[in-house]
Formats: sequence, C-alpha cells, structure tokens
Amino acid sequence: MRRLALIIGILAVTSVAGVAVQVTLQYFQAKSNGTSVSLEWKSNNEPDLVQYEIERAGEDNAFRYIATVQAKGNNQSYTYRDDEAFGKRDGNDGSVARNYFTYRLKMIGADQNTSYSNTVGVTHNVSGIKRTWGMIKEMFR
Repeated sequence: MRRLALIIGILAVTSVAGVAVQVTLQYFQAKSNGTSVSLEWKSNNEPDLVQYEIERAGEDNAFRYIATVQAKGNNQSYTYRDDEAFGKRDGNDGSVARNYFTYRLKMIGADQNTSYSNTVGVTHNVSGIKRTWGMIKEMFR
C-alpha cells in the first residue's frame, strides 16, 4: 500500500513540474519613435510569475535576450525602451536605416517553468545621424 501511495505521489509531482507558466496578457505592442523602440504590455493574471525576459529577433529571425523586467503582480502595466535597435541602410535613401524587429516575452515562473507571449513586429526607422552616433559609441564600448 505504501508503494502505491509513493508511486502516485511521484507521478503527481512529475506531472505538475512540467506545466508552463499561465500568464494572461491584455495586450503586447511595439512602437518605434525613430530613436528607440517602446514595448508595452499589460497583464491580467500572472500567478507565480517572477520575471519577463524580453527577446528580440532581427532579419535572421533568431531571438536573442535583451533585458529582464521583474513581475509586479496581477493587472499591471509594463514598459521597456529598446535603445539598441539600430539598423543598416535599406533602399536608396542612405539617410534612413530601416529594420524590422520582432519581439516576444519569455515569462518565467517561480518554479523556473517558462512560456512565451505572442510575437509583435515593428519597423524601426533611424536617421543616419543617430545611426552614425550609435556606431561611434559602440566602437568605444
């Protein structure tokens, strides 16, 4: 009888351990203002959520970690400004860089289980002056 109870207990723990974080977002959006990309989202429900990791993909569609935002609790609004969204020239207009970025949120729970938000895309246009200044700063980092 003890063995049966032990087996049932082990099965219950292993079946719960693989559950993804259950976070409900009201919205997740990205906007470019020419100097940075602003991400905004609002949660309805975030039980046991510890943090959001923001990931960005460029033209290669490979998502890369860019920042962490700590969870605040249910029904909260969040913002993050991506100042590193600089691009290369596109088309004939050399004074403007155009890049299309895709963002997503990796949601991490207290038990280290994760889930992902839907993706949002934004075309980020950067003036040549801003892009050049960003490249100069990057050389000295």
